[in-house]
Amino acid sequence: MSENPARICAVITEETIEAALAALQRASQIADLAELRLDYLRDFDFNDSSALRALLEHKPLPVIITCRDVAEGGRQPVEDSVRLRMLVEGARRLGDYCDIEAAHYDRAAALSPDVSRLIVSYHNFTETPSDLNSIGDRVTSLPAAVHKIVTRANSVTDSLGVMKLIERVRARRQEIIAIAMGEAGVMTRVLGPAFGNFLTYGSLDKRKESAPGQPTCDELVNLYRVRRISRNTRIAGIIGSPVSHSASPAMHNRAFAELGLDFIYLPFEVNDLNEFFGRLVRPKTREVDWNLRGFSVTIPHKSAIIPLLDEVDPIASRVGAVNTVVVNHDRLAGYNTDVQGAMEPLAGIAPLSNVRCAVLGAGGASRAVVFGLLERGARVELFARDPQRAIAWCEPLVVNVAPLESFGSSDAKMVINTTPIGMRGHSEGSSPAPAISLTGRSIVYDLVYNPIETQFIRDARAAGCEAISGLEMLIAQGALQFELWTGLKPPIDAMRQAAIEKIAGDDL
Repeated sequence: MSENPARICAVITEETIEAALAALQRASQIADLAELRLDYLRDFDFNDSSALRALLEHKPLPVIITCRDVAEGGRQPVEDSVRLRMLVEGARRLGDYCDIEAAHYDRAAALSPDVSRLIVSYHNFTETPSDLNSIGDRVTSLPAAVHKIVTRANSVTDSLGVMKLIERVRARRQEIIAIAMGEAGVMTRVLGPAFGNFLTYGSLDKRKESAPGQPTCDELVNLYRVRRISRNTRIAGIIGSPVSHSASPAMHNRAFAELGLDFIYLPFEVNDLNEFFGRLVRPKTREVDWNLRGFSVTIPHKSAIIPLLDEVDPIASRVGAVNTVVVNHDRLAGYNTDVQGAMEPLAGIAPLSNVRCAVLGAGGASRAVVFGLLERGARVELFARDPQRAIAWCEPLVVNVAPLESFGSSDAKMVINTTPIGMRGHSEGSSPAPAISLTGRSIVYDLVYNPIETQFIRDARAAGCEAISGLEMLIAQGALQFELWTGLKPPIDAMRQAAIEKIAGDDL
């Protein structure tokens, strides 16, 4: 296990020398070193051996130079003999490292590189191969200062294989950079340094990424605080699919930072719950040595997760949905903070007793809302695309169930959308109900919070309704989750501000 401090490497993907020079200056303000991707440059003369001097002679931080082969992600074809010579000689004279593909190692070795400045890399943009260890052994057998293996994570368990590879190579006292690309690989980028990765990569700006799933340097430093993460850091996160647009990491990590807690909250894109629980969560079977404290649960796992838990609190059991898991020694406990969280934004608006409420949707969030409304004396109608699915769990409740398309004929004064319709990354710009069907309603409440103003909310305001964004529920339920994991009251204002900043950043 390595105790090396995290190194952040800013990836420079500019198309002009002038822009690359400016990016290097910016990188020096936040990163420990930079990777200069020469294959992105459009005004660079690859045949001029002195061309690197303009970029590196006055570099403000250590620089890795690379020019990727097109087969391994390069942006333009450059003849191998030209690019390999430039990399080897550039690292010797001006750079601090050059990164050369393992597939071209022999040709590079013939140029007598300075091995102390050599990074040898392997890339697989399609998958994380099942024979990852043998690939790692083959790459790390090549003399170099650092060995780099980058694969595509198609599931979160692919990240597990990469994390195990880091530990395996570090046990031999070799330097390794092992990363899984894609949303399912984020944990390798954030936790990798604590497990022994030589560095982790970040872009300088959104949409300047050199690989899918790559965070910005600012996110690595200020959102995830990678320089503070150790093997003792307590880990929480959110599981679901999709999770990339979730504001929960921003919200919880800001709260942890405000209180000075050694916690990190990560997004985990999970499709196979059983595999995730068996290999990464359950203390007796998990294959990663980490201090997992718990996680949030979102679409589509809130109900499916229940059989995998050791205990479920009474509210979650009655609702039939869990949105929070706490890992307590060897036991996994499930809770539902959605019920209280969904009701809090309504508490100061109007009493719910005998109010006719229409709930759109029949998933896990719907169950929480229906339960909360009934507890407070409301009269509830539920409108679902699949009424039979809703009837199955509404049977013991005093709830009328009807098809979603019949909502317009309801005389409900309050309407609550619990579907994901309108969510960024899912169906942004759509609404779960026609705008005309909101005429005459008093309160419209959308549990979708990203974007803060959905089409449903815009239609509600245009119809003269009081509109409530899902942001308020997000914060309320998140604050309760925070207490379950930490035993402490969270800084609510800091959580709200972080969530707003995250959502606003998604608009850029």
